[in-house]
Amino acid sequence: MCWGSPAVVLETDGTIAKVDYGDGVTREVFIGISEGKVAKGDLVMVHAGVIIAKLTEEGILEQISFIREVLGEESVAMTKTYENILRLAEELRKG
Repeated sequence: MCWGSPAVVLETDGTIAKVDYGDGVTREVFIGISEGKVAKGDLVMVHAGVIIAKLTEEGILEQISFIREVLGEESVAMTKTYENILRLAEELRKG
């Protein structure tokens, strides 16, 4: 089983992107998808240090809802990270 983590793209440089997983720490990852360019503010899925897919805001909101439904009160820490990713992506897109 693989574990991918959602992140937001902070900047790109060739095949490298700087991302934030919602915890405020900037990390460098490889851009491993060819389905269009990855840009600042994009929501992405990262696995083993490689961007493997673009995500949508709607998809992230569905994940938040599912996590809350399954984990109830214990979901707060996990959903906060997802909410941070959405907030940061919006801020980056606005400029």
